[in-house]
Amino acid sequence: MEDMDLVWLIPTGLQVIGIAIAMCVVGFGYERALREKISFVHGLTQSHLIRWLAIAGVIFAIGLCFTRMLWEFKAIAIVLAVLLIGMAWTAPQIELDISHETIKKEQPRKTKGKRLAQILLAIIILLVIAWGMHLGWHGVHLIRLAQNLREQPTQIQTEDIVSLVGDAATDIRAIRQDLRPLFPIFNALQGLPAVGPYLGQIEPLISYGDGLARAGNEIVIGIEPVLKESTTNQETLSLPERASQALQSGQAHFVTAAQAVDQANKVRSRIRPDLLPDSVRPLYLKLDGKFNLLIAGVEILQAAPELLGVDHAQSYLILAQNRDELRATGGFISAIGLLTIEDGKIMQFDLGDSYQIDDFSKPYPKPPEPLKRFMLADYWVTRDANWSPDFPTTSQEAQTLYTLSTGIQTNGVIAFNQLMVKKLLGVIGPVQVPGTDEAVTAENVEDYMRQAWAPAPEEGLSQEWWLHRKDFMQLLGGVILEKALSPGNQEQLLNLGKTLVELLDQSQILVYFNNPTGQEALKVGGWDGALHPEENDYLYLIDSNVGFNKVDSVIERSLDYQVDLSDLTHPMGKTTVNYQHMGSGETDCKQMISYGNGTYKDMQQRCYLDYWRVYVPGGAELLTSNSKPIPADVLLNGTGWSGQVESQQGEASTKVFAGLLMLPTSQSTQITISYTLPPSVVQAEGSNVYRYALRVQVQPGLAGLPFRLEIKIPETTSVLNPEEGWQALDGQRWVWQGILDRTIRLRVQLQTNPVP
Repeated sequence: MEDMDLVWLIPTGLQVIGIAIAMCVVGFGYERALREKISFVHGLTQSHLIRWLAIAGVIFAIGLCFTRMLWEFKAIAIVLAVLLIGMAWTAPQIELDISHETIKKEQPRKTKGKRLAQILLAIIILLVIAWGMHLGWHGVHLIRLAQNLREQPTQIQTEDIVSLVGDAATDIRAIRQDLRPLFPIFNALQGLPAVGPYLGQIEPLISYGDGLARAGNEIVIGIEPVLKESTTNQETLSLPERASQALQSGQAHFVTAAQAVDQANKVRSRIRPDLLPDSVRPLYLKLDGKFNLLIAGVEILQAAPELLGVDHAQSYLILAQNRDELRATGGFISAIGLLTIEDGKIMQFDLGDSYQIDDFSKPYPKPPEPLKRFMLADYWVTRDANWSPDFPTTSQEAQTLYTLSTGIQTNGVIAFNQLMVKKLLGVIGPVQVPGTDEAVTAENVEDYMRQAWAPAPEEGLSQEWWLHRKDFMQLLGGVILEKALSPGNQEQLLNLGKTLVELLDQSQILVYFNNPTGQEALKVGGWDGALHPEENDYLYLIDSNVGFNKVDSVIERSLDYQVDLSDLTHPMGKTTVNYQHMGSGETDCKQMISYGNGTYKDMQQRCYLDYWRVYVPGGAELLTSNSKPIPADVLLNGTGWSGQVESQQGEASTKVFAGLLMLPTSQSTQITISYTLPPSVVQAEGSNVYRYALRVQVQPGLAGLPFRLEIKIPETTSVLNPEEGWQALDGQRWVWQGILDRTIRLRVQLQTNPVP
């Protein structure tokens, strides 16, 4: 048993015993008063009940003294205990069968006992009223805090966050302590019909809220120095330096926060959202949907000192990916760099052409087979390291290849694409890049990068241009980093934090830590960029441009998935990917390694050659496909592609269906594959209830993926409590559709209809 449980076991037990005895005494007294047609007070005073009531009050008062209530209430409890001890000592023992003379003689004592009983009842009533007022005050105060936050979220000042979270934590903690003696009673009554299940939800809900509030309070206290405006001594410190100092000194708070999160997690499984009021259920589901983020955040905060180089410098490999030439983790690795941090201070930031680090005197390994077959790669170099969509796998490969090329060891990987750059500029505002007249903004940054890459008309495609065509990346990255991390207003700091979380959710920035604690936090938060098929249905479309061009910037794609569950023991899947080339002009569909006329637009208006992969559950088996062969004269390998879709084992125990696509400008096409699904995609949840769940991951680098899911259910079943977004097409078919910008999990519960 934990220390926290031991601390509260004795006082809680005393209070519960006191209340139980008092309830029994009151019940017996009320019954005797009705039976003998006397007053309730007489019923108590003319028997042993007054003594038992006094003892119950003493037990309850002693238990109350050991709780964390205000000292005013403890003082009242002490006075009550002293008074009740006196009553218990002097309470008369009166026989039930007594003579009239005995009654006369004992009348003064009975009158005295009656008065003491009245005083006792009055005190108990006052204590109950005070208890109710204390509980009600904290409840009303908490509701007002929530209303103010909901109605005026943008008007909450940064400096008010600490007090706001602290007040909320205090209110919830007080409510929990006030109701704690009643929790065993609520739990004992949860078996009652109708009202019982609702009573059983009181303890887990309040304990869950208390754990979350205490965790939030400890976190806010720990990071308070970062949230506050810079002091005179901090004005010269960058954001990472201030964060390093604050996070190191706040470790005790983060440990306490982790314990509070663990408390909330223990009672989380006992909460039944279906029993919550309609006005509360959406709020709870929204809050609980972020629970893993809280766990991840606490773990990251505890690992932060090491990640920020407090003990020794940390170097992170930077991969700048170009989503115009899509690859598995967000785009072709156009630039590679190094970010070194020591005690929160950025000691080094370099970002340069990914081709420049190659050293072909080193024994590079063989590349993945499709790179060799379709792009004629003889070596596996760092710029091609992101072939696997599983980012931990890609990160380990990238670090190995980078160290082989440069001899430099790194402590992790940070990968991003243009979408991250746009989002950051949207927060920090325009930046002035050296050598440019116009400020770079979120609206024009992609145009700026394309123009900066292209050679000047008078220069042409020269060797000098090729060596310096990506110099702008170091300049742009430097000014963005400097502005984002400089001491600034706290509103920008909060918006920056929100934006980074959103980018992690969308996988437009990917992070890998060699530090196990930091990496585990990313996994818990869903930010590790790994494949997570779990035991449900799974779908992940990966496109890899093998055409040596930038055509992905003008490709529109959508994904359609049909699942046949008409036989729950033999489910079937059919995936259709629609591609449309929005480019113009007539060009030959031939794979070529050429910069063309030296303009970025020329690189966009070419034939699209795409090595596509569809990741599905490991037990799936390919049935049919509509892939078309590609002639030998189109590909550099001179052998073409047969059109035969490949089926092979993938990362994380998945199955991969893969093939090659050729799409000329201004045309559209689709790839369709059908396959069997393992029976495990449908899970039984009772004698007549089944659950189908699908996890869809979205490839980094895509701004949004239109997605449509259609399921066909057995005639003997119906959909039970469909989640938001589902629509019925007819009795057997249901559909969900939307534009995905992050991983999503869709669920359907099926209930077997009773046989008429």
